[in-house]
Amino acid sequence: MDIFNELKTRPMNSYRWLLVGLCILLNIVDGYDVQVMSFTAASVSKEWALAGSSLGILISLGLIGMAVGSLFIAPIADKVGRRSIILSCLLLSGITMLFSSQVSSYAQLGSLRFITGLGIGGLLTNGAVMANEFSTTKWKNLSVALLSTGYALGAVLGGMIAFRLIGTTGWRSVFMYGGFFTLAVLALVYFILPESVEYQLIKRKPNTLEKINRTLAKFNIGTIQEFPAYQGIITGKVSIKSLFKGDLKARTIFVWIAFFSVMAGQYFILTWTPKLLSMAGMSAEQGVSLGIILNFGGIFGAILMAFLTVRYRIHFVLSTFFTITAVCIAIFVLNSGNYLHAMWIAVLVGIFNNGCVAGMYALTNSTYETEIRATGVGSAITMGRLGGILSPLGAGYLLDAGIQPLHLYNIDAVLFAVGGVAVVLMYFAIKKQKSEKVLSELNSLP
Repeated sequence: MDIFNELKTRPMNSYRWLLVGLCILLNIVDGYDVQVMSFTAASVSKEWALAGSSLGILISLGLIGMAVGSLFIAPIADKVGRRSIILSCLLLSGITMLFSSQVSSYAQLGSLRFITGLGIGGLLTNGAVMANEFSTTKWKNLSVALLSTGYALGAVLGGMIAFRLIGTTGWRSVFMYGGFFTLAVLALVYFILPESVEYQLIKRKPNTLEKINRTLAKFNIGTIQEFPAYQGIITGKVSIKSLFKGDLKARTIFVWIAFFSVMAGQYFILTWTPKLLSMAGMSAEQGVSLGIILNFGGIFGAILMAFLTVRYRIHFVLSTFFTITAVCIAIFVLNSGNYLHAMWIAVLVGIFNNGCVAGMYALTNSTYETEIRATGVGSAITMGRLGGILSPLGAGYLLDAGIQPLHLYNIDAVLFAVGGVAVVLMYFAIKKQKSEKVLSELNSLP
């Protein structure tokens, strides 16, 4: 029995979909954590009289932590396993979220946001990797793309909790709820989530056959008596340099550019929209409600992207989503003076914006093989987080410099256009590589 082929082709059963669902739950934790700072930004800023640049730094510190976590913590999973890293990151994030509810200064909250970000960075990367490796070839892109529904759900949950609690018990209670929620997910993951079968088969560690067979039985796949042969594409130690070997070089560069663009665009929209719309003349409640609406749209966008990638080539779907997002953002600016019009356009922005993010996770996971996947996905997410760091930080400084709030959205539209171009160029690079490979094989024939 070819166990690798069985894992790729045997129909998905309810247990495998349950594991994908658990990975989506990990993204709910991520969405809550990121957006909790956005929805509490006005209250935090008011309590400590923060300037726009200071608030931008506070928002960015969590994203800096996520970037560092994605780059340095997430790749450790290629050495020690995905499950161990996920559990450790959940514990770190949950505890620091609880501590964040007890801070008494701007510096304390900033430090804890960075540490929480470390955990979320490692968590998000390996949740996407696990969803990919628990799925069959047919459903891999759909499974990974669906993870972004979790982010949007977490953001909506954070917004609803913030909307209800800030006026009564204060912004600190929003962080406390997030901490308890994260620790509850930790308990659930500990008892349900197994280690990736693909990872264990490739690493071939002693005394893991029994664990593998227990999981295979739940997958409705026959057990194995010994480790199968596996010829990987990566030899030697896995590192960032491995991502630039051979055909991976061009793919990695374009993935990094696209991820940077989409995350910079998304984090600007999600972290600054409530505040910017309030500055532009809307009430604080209208600004927060539009932020929530954006995330509701994001849920449907991730689902739409997930199902389209099953039928159509992901590069075509992604580039289309990038283009539509840029157009919708421009229309959103033109209609920002009318709350009803802005609300409906915000739904479209949320749909296509989060669809872009969902598609990028799917594309990145399919770009790299199992033995290097956590490193590849982690590095790409790091580039995305870098965009997410610079975006809210830059917005804060531009506001202090006198730039009109709504003009910042035009810059955001350009970011999505750049991402769309990178995806198209990646497609043509892959097509060229395949053509060259075919010609080389033909030339080698006697």
